[in-house]
Amino acid sequence: MRNILIVLLLTPAVSIAADDFSAPIKKAIEFNQWYIKQIEQDKYPLMEGHDIDRYVTVSTLKKLRAAEGDDAQYYDADYFIRSQYIGKDWAQNVKAVASGYDPICFNVYVSYGIDKKHTVIDCMIKEGRIWKIDRVTDADF
Repeated sequence: MRNILIVLLLTPAVSIAADDFSAPIKKAIEFNQWYIKQIEQDKYPLMEGHDIDRYVTVSTLKKLRAAEGDDAQYYDADYFIRSQYIGKDWAQNVKAVASGYDPICFNVYVSYGIDKKHTVIDCMIKEGRIWKIDRVTDADF
């Protein structure tokens, strides 16, 4: 009886934890698919409209928008995809290939293309109750 009670008490916690880990992964995939499609349509979401606000933290957007002035010429790649190039199959092939939680954020490793040759790491944090991208790092080196 005692073992059954322990199992019943732990089952909801496992379900909640699984849901918590799937949410930032889904949000990272959703953002990357959306973002690449915007770039392919010659739209620049950082400076055009506020749709990107659903996906990226306020503090990160503020820093990136402030950096778009004279310093923009010194960046050699797009911040969110960490590349100057977008493969023809990237928008249709955005995959989470790994993830992990650390004390700062939930890291989602996102690969682009069928061959998955290019990977970025989206550092996801909760802003309010919504998972958003706080930082992006290039996993390729």
